[in-house]
Amino acid sequence: MTWVARKFPRSWSVLIVSIFGGVLFGGCGGDASVAELHQDERVRAQANPVIVDWIVHTQDVSGANSPPRRSRTFAMVSVAMHDAVNGIESKYARYASSARDHKASPVAAAAQAAHDVLLALFPAQQADLDGKLVISLAAVGDEDAKVRGIALGQAAAADLLSARANDGANVVVSYTSTLQPGDWRPTPPAFAPALEPGWGNVTPWGLQSGSQFRSRAPYALSSAEYTADFIEVRDYGSATSTVRSADQTSYAHFWYEPSAVGWNRLARTALAIRPKNIWKTARMFALMNMALADGYIASFDSKYTWRSWRPITFIPGADTDGNPDTAPDPSWTPLRPTPPIPDQTSGHAVAGFAAHAALVQAFGDDPGEPMTMTSTTAVPAGSTRSWATFTQAAAENADSRVMVGIHVRQSVLDGEKQGRLVGAYVVHHRLRPLDD
Repeated sequence: MTWVARKFPRSWSVLIVSIFGGVLFGGCGGDASVAELHQDERVRAQANPVIVDWIVHTQDVSGANSPPRRSRTFAMVSVAMHDAVNGIESKYARYASSARDHKASPVAAAAQAAHDVLLALFPAQQADLDGKLVISLAAVGDEDAKVRGIALGQAAAADLLSARANDGANVVVSYTSTLQPGDWRPTPPAFAPALEPGWGNVTPWGLQSGSQFRSRAPYALSSAEYTADFIEVRDYGSATSTVRSADQTSYAHFWYEPSAVGWNRLARTALAIRPKNIWKTARMFALMNMALADGYIASFDSKYTWRSWRPITFIPGADTDGNPDTAPDPSWTPLRPTPPIPDQTSGHAVAGFAAHAALVQAFGDDPGEPMTMTSTTAVPAGSTRSWATFTQAAAENADSRVMVGIHVRQSVLDGEKQGRLVGAYVVHHRLRPLDD
């Protein structure tokens, strides 16, 4: 093999992991639909189809939610299912419910719990959710166990909904932007108001508070570090970049979808490779979604503490930053639109590395064979990417935010650190095995 010297950007450490771990399969299954991949997951993971099915149903009904609210929905559904099955046989500590019935069907309990949580959150979807529940319950042949499972699932859902009823998710917080250099302000093309400015105050699932792992402040506008970050995202994140590679462009689009969607799909993909029983499956999804949801809470605490501006603001407006080493480019635009939230830290990087901790705990870093999947934002549609390890996927996910032009390198690196801390804390403190 001949090695060719290449000049890597300052993000070399992340990119090398991505290059060797995130291979683009342009012609292998590129026309596979998301629905087909869902079906493949179910076929290959027969040990636990009910958990997988209701995670997929959660994705289907929660699409109108903002990314942090969607993460909360996934956490609520997966934790309710975990609590329900552990009310039959107590293998792991539960989050909210103490209801028990040793004769209940775990399939019925999990399905009913998920159904009831989603129905409480999305009452307009009742007909669809009721139909999905009928399908799940039809798999239970023992009528007495089914009835007991339904009752147990209802209790687990009610306890979970009660525990999260006053978690602050519905508290409206106002936000006033400024035109001060360095401060976030609404961004084109929509110029939407700040998204979920109070989300950092939502009660965490596993952390002690949203500020527990608050990030450091953004670099000073006059610093060499700020200048380097400015140049990197300007050059690599532009819609018309001439230095971003085809592979970098691919994963920039691929990981653009909401974190809860992508990481739950990756978890299902790993589960299809290494199926687990219903208790282990329920715990894996519950821990991962608790960590991911707490990642958003922690990231939004940092975002609205530091209020840092986005590349779409500071690159065209560089004449206001007081830095002689940055030059404005009025025509600059990112590869894809910028979400209406401050920069520091990258919620994608935080959520990805928080989810990574739970997946590594469940599978090890390498589940045994490459994990291949598509994305709702993949270009071309239906194209797939593959990773040998969760670390490779998380690194590529984080780097994508610079490549797509919506975050600077500091918010990605600090987001990785924050996500690792969040994930490790949740995994080591919540839903512990009862025989520890």
